[in-house]
Amino acid sequence: MILFLVSIIIAMLAVGSLSLLALLTTEYEAALFRGDEIQASQLVQSGIEFIGHTLQVSESSRISETNSPEINSSELFYFSQQNSAEYSQHYQWYDNPVQFCGIEVISSSLGRFGRGAGRFSVVSPRIEQGQLKGIRFGLVNESTRLHLGSVLEWERESSGQGLQALLKLPGMTPTMAESILDWIDADKVPRSSGAELDYYAQTGAAYRPRNTLPATLEELLLVRDVTRLLLFGNDEHFFYGATLNDLKQVSETRNLPNDLLFRQEDGLGTRNEMVSAEFLVTEPVSFFEDSLGTGGANTTRLPWCFLLTTLSAEKLVDPATGDAKIFLNDNNLEFLEEQLRNKLDEESCRFILAWRNKNGLLDDPVDLLDAVIKEAEEELRSPFSLEDSVGEEKFLTLLDVAATQSDVVISGRINVNEAPAVVLEAVPELDRPTVLQIINRRGNPGEKQQGKYRHLVWLLSEKIVDKETMKKLSKRLTTGGDVYRSQIIGFFDGQGTVHRVEAVIDATVKPPRPVFTKNLL
Repeated sequence: MILFLVSIIIAMLAVGSLSLLALLTTEYEAALFRGDEIQASQLVQSGIEFIGHTLQVSESSRISETNSPEINSSELFYFSQQNSAEYSQHYQWYDNPVQFCGIEVISSSLGRFGRGAGRFSVVSPRIEQGQLKGIRFGLVNESTRLHLGSVLEWERESSGQGLQALLKLPGMTPTMAESILDWIDADKVPRSSGAELDYYAQTGAAYRPRNTLPATLEELLLVRDVTRLLLFGNDEHFFYGATLNDLKQVSETRNLPNDLLFRQEDGLGTRNEMVSAEFLVTEPVSFFEDSLGTGGANTTRLPWCFLLTTLSAEKLVDPATGDAKIFLNDNNLEFLEEQLRNKLDEESCRFILAWRNKNGLLDDPVDLLDAVIKEAEEELRSPFSLEDSVGEEKFLTLLDVAATQSDVVISGRINVNEAPAVVLEAVPELDRPTVLQIINRRGNPGEKQQGKYRHLVWLLSEKIVDKETMKKLSKRLTTGGDVYRSQIIGFFDGQGTVHRVEAVIDATVKPPRPVFTKNLL
C-alpha cells in the first residue's frame, strides 16, 4: 500500500514537473518572440533613419552621381520604367531595389540560431496610367498628390474652383466635396449640400468640424458620407497586391525574378500563411472610369489616399549649393545685383536689373522671355528665350538660382512630372486634352529631371500652354518636392516576425525628420 502511494506521489510530481517545464518553455519562447518583435520594430526605425540620411543628399549630388549599379538581364522586366542609359540618382529614389530592398542591419551571425539576418525594405505602390500595377522599392514624392490646403486656397480664389478639383477624384460626390470643404474651411456656415457643426450634432456625432486642415487623411472618415472604401480601398493590409512572403523572397534572392513581382494572371501575389492582400476595389468603368478614359470592362480605382495629402512641400534652393534662391523682387537693387553677379553672366544680370528699374516688381520669371526694354539710347533685348538653345539654357540657369518668391519652403504644389493624370486634371487651368499632352511628353516618373524637364517651363517650351497660363500654373505646379512617403518593413530572413510602418519624411528641414508614422502590423 505504501509503495502504491509513493508511486502515485512520484507520478504526480513528474506530471507537475513536465507541466512546469512546458510552461517555462512557452514563456521562454514568448519572450524570444517578443524580443524579435521589438527588434523588428527597431529595424523599421533603422529604415526611417536610412531614408532621412538618403534625403539629406543635395540635389546636385543626386543628379551628378554617375556610379549607378549595374542592371543584369533578369532585372530588366522589373525596371520596366527605367532608361538604364540615364539612370540618375533621383530615379534611384523612385525604383531601386539595390538601395531599398532587404537592407541588412543585423548579421545572421548575431542573435539566436535560425532567426537569420535582420533587414528592412522600403516599398511604395507602382502606379501607371492611373492604375495600381504592383510595388516598387523606393519613395513616393508627396508632391504627386493633391494638397487639401491648395484646394481650399483655390476655392478662396474663385468660388467653386476647389469644389471642382475635389470632384475630379473617383467616387466623389458634390455632398462629399462640399462637406470636406466645410470641414477644412475656417467659417461655420455650411455649403448648400455640405455639413457643419449643426449636421454632426443632429447625427449624434461626438465631434465637430476641425475648421482647418486635418492632421491626417484618416480624419476624413469623420466627414459626412466619406467611407473607408473610398479613402483606402479594400486593400485592408496596404500590401498593394503583394504578400509579405513575396517581399521576403525578393530580399533574400536579390535576383529579382519576374514572377515575384505580381502574378497578374492570378490578380494576387502568392498567398502564404501570414497575410494575403487583395488588389484595390474594382468597379464598373461607368462609375470608376480611369482618368484617361482607357479602361476596359473593369478598371482598378485608385483610392483617395493615393491622390490626396496634407503634407507636401518643397524647398526653393539652389540645387548646386543648397542655399536659398535669389529673391528677384528684393527692394535693395544693389544687394540683388551683387547676388546675381555671383551666379549669372553679365548680360543676364544687366537685363534683369534693367527690367526691375523699368517695370518694378517681376510677376514671374517668364515675363523676361523674349522681352525688350527701350532705354534712352538703345534697345535692350532679353538674353532669355525658349526659341534657341543658348537663350533656353540661360533661362534654366536663372530658374536654378533665382525665384520671384521669398519663401524658402512652399507647400502644396503638384509635381507635373510624376503626378497621376487624375491629380493633374484637378488643377483649374488643366483640362483633359492638356493633361494628355503632359502625360505623353513627360516620360516616366523620375526619368527626365535633367535638362528643361527640371523646371516647369518645359510646358511652355513644348507649347502645351501659353505664357499667361504658364504664369498661373507656376503657383500650382512644380517639378520638385521634398516630402516623401513610403512603407518600411522590418523582418528576419529565417522566421515570420515582421513589423511594418508607413512613414512620411520631411526633407525641407535639416536633418530630415518623420512627420507622420502609422503602424500597419
